[in-house]
Amino acid sequence: MIKTILLLSIFISSCFSNNISWYSSYNKALKDSHKQKKNLMIFISSKKTNKSNIVLSKYFMKQDYIEYINKNFICVLISVESKISYPIEMFYTTTFPSIFFASYKDESFLTHPIYDFKSKEDFKKILFSIDYK
Repeated sequence: MIKTILLLSIFISSCFSNNISWYSSYNKALKDSHKQKKNLMIFISSKKTNKSNIVLSKYFMKQDYIEYINKNFICVLISVESKISYPIEMFYTTTFPSIFFASYKDESFLTHPIYDFKSKEDFKKILFSIDYK
């Protein structure tokens, strides 16, 4: 009985959650993007700057566009210091955080990379302008 209640509460909280479903493995995300026919949103961060955490909490938690992102993109969160590999030659940056939007078909860029986070409205304009299918 307690197990059922616990599972039910976890399910309900996940249904009403307003956070992005992040992958930590680029290869797994790419594989799933092919299966689901969803493009990639790649967030590249560095532990050397606190700005990555600020952008994550300000732009990617409890926002009205999170459901749209989860529905249309496979999201990957990569720390440049981690041992997990990703195609650095494609998504090379020295500015952190950076966001790249890539096609699931051929990993080509869908729009210019985002290096500067001025406002949520600017981010939303870019996000909703992407031809994602």
